Amino acid sequence: MGLFSTPQGAIRVVLLSQVVMAGAIVALDLRGTPGPAAPGLFAPPAQGPAVRPHRPDLRPAGPGAPAMRAMPEQLEFTAADGAIGIVGQIAPGDADRFVKWLDQTRPAETLVSLDSSGGSVADAVAMGRTIRSAGYRTQVADGAVCLSACPYMLAGGTERRVTEGGVVGVHQHDFGENTILPAFMAIRDLQRGQAGVLDFLTDMGVDLRLMSYALRTPPEDINILTSEVLAELRLVTD
Repeated sequence: MGLFSTPQGAIRVVLLSQVVMAGAIVALDLRGTPGPAAPGLFAPPAQGPAVRPHRPDLRPAGPGAPAMRAMPEQLEFTAADGAIGIVGQIAPGDADRFVKWLDQTRPAETLVSLDSSGGSVADAVAMGRTIRSAGYRTQVADGAVCLSACPYMLAGGTERRVTEGGVVGVHQHDFGENTILPAFMAIRDLQRGQAGVLDFLTDMGVDLRLMSYALRTPPEDINILTSEVLAELRLVTD
């Protein structure tokens, strides 16, 4: 029986990984600005490497657009073409902004279409719970990405779909800028945050082995999940 074959096994691995993750947090302070986007950065899983550089500031090109476009620094919400669109990096406070937008807009659409490079884990989890409470379905459409913390929003859907041209990926949680001392002092909060993520995935019916794919990948990279893995982990239902 594998280490991740039970929820208890997954939790043990997460707890044992905290020292490694603390080192990764410290390393964030030492790394430079990400370099140019590599070829195939946003290619579907079958057309690019499994682990790629993570560029949260960029998004794939659209029809008639330049080779790459800037990813908005905070989430933008729209309601059009039969779907609620969520595009951008997940900034602190975006979960509250989403609830306020829903209350003001009261969209008739019940499908949430995601195109996000990730960001705040806490806000992504909170938005995932909001999506589930509203009974919305989620999708990652052709040419869209759902990376880093974004899969927690995807997990909130009552039905979850990733098209052949959609890209979903995970990595270790990036907790932002740190100095050496606060990085190690933050381990307690990091463990509490990881426990909250595990509880969320359990509530959403997603296999906790998703965390193994995230924990093995440093924050500067992204681990792209194939359609087979997405189905195996129950991150998609279609």
